Amino acid sequence: MVAPYAHTLWDAACSEGVPVALLQKILGQPAITDNDVPLETYLALLQAAHDHAGPTGPTFGWRLGQHVKPTTYGVNGILLLACPTLGDAMQQVLRFECLVHDLGRSDHQRHGEQVIYGWRNDCSQHPMAAILAESVFSGIQTCAQWLVDRTPQPDAIEFAHPAHPDAVDYIQQHCLAPVRWGTGRNRIIFPASVLDWPIPQANKTLLPLLQQHAETLLQTRYPQEPDILTRVRQSISRRLGHEAVKLADVAHDLHLSTRTLQRRLMQTGIGFQTLLDNTRHELARHYLASSAMPIAEVGYLLGFQDTPAFHHAFKTWQGQGPGQYRSSVHGI
Repeated sequence: MVAPYAHTLWDAACSEGVPVALLQKILGQPAITDNDVPLETYLALLQAAHDHAGPTGPTFGWRLGQHVKPTTYGVNGILLLACPTLGDAMQQVLRFECLVHDLGRSDHQRHGEQVIYGWRNDCSQHPMAAILAESVFSGIQTCAQWLVDRTPQPDAIEFAHPAHPDAVDYIQQHCLAPVRWGTGRNRIIFPASVLDWPIPQANKTLLPLLQQHAETLLQTRYPQEPDILTRVRQSISRRLGHEAVKLADVAHDLHLSTRTLQRRLMQTGIGFQTLLDNTRHELARHYLASSAMPIAEVGYLLGFQDTPAFHHAFKTWQGQGPGQYRSSVHGI
């Protein structure tokens, strides 16, 4: 659990009057720091805030989501603000959600003139599962509002859990869409045209911060490799999903000539195509294992022109197709 996300819960709990001493006892320290907060601790804090709220406890999840602000998502919040459209911001959410929290994973699919945004609750067996799902969807609505400076109007919101009688009216009043309860899935259905809404604060100069995310991920997996390989992997990751990744473009990113980059890679014994394949393979396994993104979406983010091409490449790398790999990871 990334600390900024937990910090929003801490602030919301304090505003609800939860004693700081109680929060400190659960956290095991005086306050949220830059260190990650264990998932179990986050859920314990959520339950304490819910229980302390008494009669208004059933609506705490939705009210928690209303506390969301850019800093809730850490660096990701800045990245979302830098995106040109709401659709671009959604792509970043799908790609980097695992760097924000471990509560669940998002996916989205387009069906004609509608888009369905789904969220898999990985804490569905916890007593706070319903409150958690409601906080996430309220946060999505709040996030969209501060991104585009207006309120998107969903066609419907669906929750997997049944309605709590003491929360129905409040949530219906604030969610701005018909709410369906007990559907077995958490989804927001909205017009596809919303994806084209511009983000007023869009700033392309901030988008290179995406590199920081890829760098953190890749450096964790390749901590001892030569610096040139790390830098090439960073450039590849930044370009994936936007355009064909070419040696000349990566050399330009690194302020090197193509020939110099080739020579330096030869000195490491690893060629550019091998680095490209390895980076795609590593990120593919990461997305398949830690997200609910459709396989076609994973392939798109990795720069494949179509799903069959991604299937063929992944089977070559892994010895099994992406669907089989995802099932094996989750023990299905």
